[in-house]
Amino acid sequence: MNIKSEELPRILERERTQGALSPLWIIVGEEPLLALEAGDALRNTAKDLGYSERVVLAFNSVSDWSPLIDAVSSVSLFDDRKIIELRFLSSGPGIKGAKVLAQFAQLVPQIDSTVTVVHLTQTDYSTQKSSWFKTLAACGHVISCQPISHAQYPTWIRERLRQQGQSMQDQALTFFAEQTEGNLMAAKQELMKLELLYPGKELTLKEVEDCVMNVSRYSMEDLIEAVAQGDVARTARTVSGMQSEDEPLPLILMRLSSFLRDTLALTVDRQAPIMPSTRYLATQLAKRSSTAKIANMLGRCADLDRLAKGLTVENRDDVWSELKTLCVFLAHIPNRK
Repeated sequence: MNIKSEELPRILERERTQGALSPLWIIVGEEPLLALEAGDALRNTAKDLGYSERVVLAFNSVSDWSPLIDAVSSVSLFDDRKIIELRFLSSGPGIKGAKVLAQFAQLVPQIDSTVTVVHLTQTDYSTQKSSWFKTLAACGHVISCQPISHAQYPTWIRERLRQQGQSMQDQALTFFAEQTEGNLMAAKQELMKLELLYPGKELTLKEVEDCVMNVSRYSMEDLIEAVAQGDVARTARTVSGMQSEDEPLPLILMRLSSFLRDTLALTVDRQAPIMPSTRYLATQLAKRSSTAKIANMLGRCADLDRLAKGLTVENRDDVWSELKTLCVFLAHIPNRK
């Protein structure tokens, strides 16, 4: 069963009424705060339901994974319920680990007194297509803890405020979102601070400005989303933020070029084989642009890559300024009639 992180409280409440947790839970995702909170929620629910013994295991691809089977199959001396937390120290279990996980997947549903939580916060597309992951997912709950999108972020903030008995004026909410964008861990800390300073009230812009520091964290995903959605202001702000955070230019240009190549393919053939995680945003830009424009921007990316590596490029000097101009141009492309 696939569960979004925001659905987990409802699912756990249902399990509470049944008096026991399902035997296997897999936490998957790239958002550290949501993955951490999912683990805490499972741990607290297990404690409330009498899972008093806790075993924590951590393995990598060359580890001996047999203690996992021992932990599941061993009987507690006091007949207590047990929670096992399995953490991966690498992206995959390796050949031996995969065999143990297949054996584990057959064994764990048969043991009522044990619940296992698998922490897999660094998964990619190939990991989720692997046979060992599919085997685990088939007999457990997969909790997806994905980053909050730019469009969903204000709603996420409002819900957190509601939970702590507060709200924000629209201007204050916009300011808070801009200052904490892409950094949920810092956003939670700032919200906790606001709860202590101004309990149970609607927060004004001045109150939020006086309290909140600029803790934004910008990523390539933010930049690509802003460009694809035609959000010029956010695009310029994201490039400036990445520059202030000293993000490596060669990696930025490599990722941007890859996205533009996918977009170029879609301007030629809307059925082109593009990764699902990229297709939606690439399609948005392809609808607004043309093959010639995207091809031209790819050429400019190549120029900027050479410039970032210390080579001379005619009529180009400041690579960050040039990058911002390129990205703003892409975001500013109007919808085609």
